[in-house]
Parts: sequence; structure tokens; C-alpha cells
Amino acid sequence: MTPFDPIVYEDPKIKTTLAMLAQGKSKQEITEHFGHKGWFTIDQYFRRRGFRWNGNTFVPDEAETTSAVDDARFLNSKAGQIIRQLSQSSANIRQVALKNGFATVDEMGDYMRGQGFVWDSEQENYTYSESLAKKQRDTQTAASQAFSKTPEDLEDYKELLAYLLSRKDKLFALLETENEGTLPRYKFRGSKANKTLAFPTSVLTLLSDFSKEFNVTQREIIEVALAEFFRKYGYEEQLNSVLQA
Repeated sequence: MTPFDPIVYEDPKIKTTLAMLAQGKSKQEITEHFGHKGWFTIDQYFRRRGFRWNGNTFVPDEAETTSAVDDARFLNSKAGQIIRQLSQSSANIRQVALKNGFATVDEMGDYMRGQGFVWDSEQENYTYSESLAKKQRDTQTAASQAFSKTPEDLEDYKELLAYLLSRKDKLFALLETENEGTLPRYKFRGSKANKTLAFPTSVLTLLSDFSKEFNVTQREIIEVALAEFFRKYGYEEQLNSVLQA
């Protein structure tokens, strides 16, 4: 925390700025009076002397400080970059979020909270929260401790690991199919033959809708469904024997 010393009220810049704010002068007018390019310079001048902006003027910051924000503004980090961009007078929070790789403002907010920052509506920017930062550190410490197990502790996981390794080909095939988001294709041997089956009308409706939406034939859907069924319920070897290479 930047300790507040009442003697700063004798600082000419502090005194003049507070007087102009009391007279109703705008930030732009005060910025131009001192010859600065933006309000950010004045804001930082006050914050380093123990003040905070309350929405109307600067007041002594005797509560939880945001001194870490001052540091973050000059750090070469994404959080610091976001804060610097938002401090510009023409800043648009949605544009800042997109510029920094976030799809939404909420997504950027989640990231900033993970770094120990919370949104301050008065400053229209993120400020540092020591309590939140401590909570994040505690969470990280707990996670680190959870993974710092001894070889004896890991003994329980060896059986599961061995099982997963023995099924890795099936797992890879399953995961890759889901990630691609495409319908697998199975080419069966043998000539085509007709077989009449009775299905509930609700199933037929789903079959028809899926066929139209994804541009696949109903026969292909049935073949894929049967192939996946055989794979899942212990008939994979027999299935492979009737598939074309």
C-alpha cells in the first residue's frame, strides 16, 4: 500500500487538480491544463501518492489498496496489457477483449479474476484484490500438493493406467471420431439385400431428420449404428471380419 501522507495536499499539482475538480472541470480540461496526452498520467500521479478516484474526485485511499494495479500497468503481461488498454480514454471493453484473444467480456473477466483482478466500475478498469489473489494462490498450492504424491500413493493408479494403456487404440479412435465431428463410414462386404423391420414412428422421424440435416442416407445411418453397436458390445472381431479393408 502507498502510505498516505497529508503533506501531499501542499503539492501544487495535487492542489490545482483538486481545485479544478471542485469547480466542475472535466478530466479533459484538467489534462490539457497540465499539457498531458491523457488522464492516465494524472491518475497515476495521485495513486502513487495514496489517493484513489471515487467517481468524482480523488480521495485518500485508506482501504484495501490497488497498488499492485499500478505495478501491473507496467508489467509485460497480458493482465497488465489489458489494464493499460482499458485506461485509454477511448477504450472499448469489448474490443479490448477481442484484441487479447477472448471471445467475450465475461471470458476476459474470468481470466483477470484468475490473475487476482476484479472489475472496478468507478475506474472502469480492473483493480487488484489481495484477498482474491490469496485465494488463487491457496488453490494453486492445494492443487500442487494433490499431485505431489509418493510412489506408494501412486500404487493405486497403476492398475487403472495399465487398463487404459491396453485400450489406448480404442480410446484414440473414440476421441478422434468425436473431435472430428463427422460420421464414420463402414464398408461392408456382400451384396445388398432387403429386410423389413418395424420401428416406432418417433425413431423413424429422427432417422429421416438426421438423414436430411447431415446429408447421409438412412441406410448409411443404420449401418453405422449397427457397426458401433457391435464394437461396443463385444462383437468387434466378427465386425472386422465382414468389413472391407
